[in-house]
Amino acid sequence: MPSPRYLLTRLSLAIALVGAFLVGPGGPSAEALPAPVAAPAAAPAVASIATPPMGWASWNTFAAQINYNVITAQADAMASSGMQAAGYQYVNIDEGWWQGTRDSAGNITVSASDWPGGMKAIADYIHSKGLKAGIYTDAGKNGCGYYYPTGRPAAPGSGSEGHYDQDFLQFSQWGFDYVKVDWCGGNAEGLNAQSTYQAISDSIGRATAQTGRPMVLSICDWGNQSPWNWAPGMSNLWRTSGDIIYYGNSPSMTNVLNNFDAAQHPSAQSPGHYNDPDMLIVGMPGFTAAQNRTHLSLWAISGAPLLAGNNLATMSADTRAVLTNPEVVAIDQDSRGVQGVKVAEDQSGLQVYSKTLSGSGRRAVVLLNRTGSAATVTARWSDLGLTGAASVRNVWSATDLGSFTGTYATSVPAGQAVLLTVTGTDGTGTGSGGAKTIVGGASGRCVDINNSSTTNGTQAQLWDCNGQSNQMWTYTSSKQLMIYGSKCLDASNKGTTNGTAAVIWDCNGQTNQQWNVNSNGTITGVQSGLCLDATGAGTANGTKVELWSCNGGGNQQWTLK
Repeated sequence: MPSPRYLLTRLSLAIALVGAFLVGPGGPSAEALPAPVAAPAAAPAVASIATPPMGWASWNTFAAQINYNVITAQADAMASSGMQAAGYQYVNIDEGWWQGTRDSAGNITVSASDWPGGMKAIADYIHSKGLKAGIYTDAGKNGCGYYYPTGRPAAPGSGSEGHYDQDFLQFSQWGFDYVKVDWCGGNAEGLNAQSTYQAISDSIGRATAQTGRPMVLSICDWGNQSPWNWAPGMSNLWRTSGDIIYYGNSPSMTNVLNNFDAAQHPSAQSPGHYNDPDMLIVGMPGFTAAQNRTHLSLWAISGAPLLAGNNLATMSADTRAVLTNPEVVAIDQDSRGVQGVKVAEDQSGLQVYSKTLSGSGRRAVVLLNRTGSAATVTARWSDLGLTGAASVRNVWSATDLGSFTGTYATSVPAGQAVLLTVTGTDGTGTGSGGAKTIVGGASGRCVDINNSSTTNGTQAQLWDCNGQSNQMWTYTSSKQLMIYGSKCLDASNKGTTNGTAAVIWDCNGQTNQQWNVNSNGTITGVQSGLCLDATGAGTANGTKVELWSCNGGGNQQWTLK
């Protein structure tokens, strides 16, 4: 769901739509469920999932204009189209299913004409197809259907605040396997996202303790309060940006790229916990076949959730082939669960992303051309953490291209991407696939970014080596020491004097972000000629890293491991 900056757009759409759309006849139907009973909070908070969720969600195509027949038609299509066989399993009911009504006991009630048999009936139908069912609410008192009434009248009270235990127990009792919790009400009320979603996660845990049915938790605060810093401990996936499309608008490759960029938080991602750049717009009207493939390539290299948003019942054979391509799905669903990162950008807009796949010497690689003209993009094995010869395969054409030593280059059309798999030998150098720790010779500790910060200007420090992403550095062919896929080790303010702080900053290709990794164990700044140095010859956790005149000391000796 959108952030409030799109209020005017959504309200104007709503004015046009509400007049044309009438909610079905019939009063609200109370679903007879017991009131929540106090339960221990010791149950696991959310479902345990091994790979990014795959499925379909209603919002992109239908907005709030959903009912039993709409959802069952999409479940039928998922089962019959080959999508279920390809791994898609969740049928997610987004905003619009509920108008905020409750019975005297506080239980959610819904329109009997829209949802004959109630929400348990639709969950049961989805399950009858061998699929899983997802539902939606808001963290605040009033949900998105109140602030952005697209397709139905404004729905006051359509959030779960004040009813967390009751609502999540009710969802679980209905049989839902997945819940997306939006932030329209939370944002309007100025709530703290971390503490609010922790309370929601705890409520899901209490519901699971009673029903035995864990639910996947999808956090959707649009990245407003940096959920990548706290959501992995309480949820399975978290949105990193605003909506990829707004109802009534045409699909936009600009939005795809913006959401892809905003989701670059690789240190937060691990099996069962995923950055979410939003639902797919593959196959929606106005998107070309090439755009569909580029879009899915970016989500696959990211290891992002794959939640289709097109109309499954009417999709073309080409859209079906894109969504179900087994090699692309396998890249996204790889068991390592890592997010691919940018490893090179030799020219502005010509980018190389690499994702380490399970097994030995295996990489997925995207060559992305963000410029307005076709251009050659080159992948270097040193950037991928490979050595020697490696075999290259074009994933979309399912073509083995041959064996190459050192590099592979190809022309990429303007605004498109080429998706490859590269299989070779893990090297002793650096690179996305072989990202290394930088270990101090005197301390035995690693160059570390405190608390996995991604804030520009954060100074590097020494810390006990732990293999986490805030200690993993890629030494690129451009002599950058890159972390998180987008930040570079930087001589602060282009400093060239003793004591200049070694910080992280957005990679920009300037010489104060270039480093020579020398055979004598030193790392020297290309611009300054100074050595990377543990301040004051310190060896303790928290010792800051800076630049200093090279002196042969152990605190200036480093090993990339």
